[in-house]
Amino acid sequence: MDEILRRYRRPVYQYSHRLCRNAAEAEDVAQDVFLRVHLCRSTYVPSGRFSTWIFGIAHNLVMDRLRRRRWWAPWPKTDSDPGQDVEFRSPDPSPQDAVAGREMSGLVQACIQELPLLQREALVLREYHDMGYEDIANVLQMSLGAVKTLIHRARCALKEKLLPYIEEGKGACHE
Repeated sequence: MDEILRRYRRPVYQYSHRLCRNAAEAEDVAQDVFLRVHLCRSTYVPSGRFSTWIFGIAHNLVMDRLRRRRWWAPWPKTDSDPGQDVEFRSPDPSPQDAVAGREMSGLVQACIQELPLLQREALVLREYHDMGYEDIANVLQMSLGAVKTLIHRARCALKEKLLPYIEEGKGACHE
């Protein structure tokens, strides 16, 4: 259990915090996750990745909390079908670029928080927790195609919100 806590305490907390938007609630969710892992350890079947199982538990607990708060939205509200992905990575920055990078990072985080819940959740699992599409589909209990669509739409929405702040010529998403 010590090894599980060492490896997953921070990622589970960060995942919960990005979805709940509340540090205290994210801490509660993380504690509940590890309590459930301990209590349900005999039900874990090592046929899949452990991270998928633990993030699945976190997903269910976060969704329960959000449903109770009536924040839960079952599907993104937009009908658009975005076109291109945008990448937010940069090489080692100069001091000026580091400051600009921190500002951009804050802006990106703010834009991520504005995404519909399922888009935000899928994007967080993919980009911040390096989960594969199939693992995300298992966590969210959705089809692989639905997960790809969620991530695609989330990236496009971010791009449209951030386009004024990034270099020209990157293109735009199209319906």
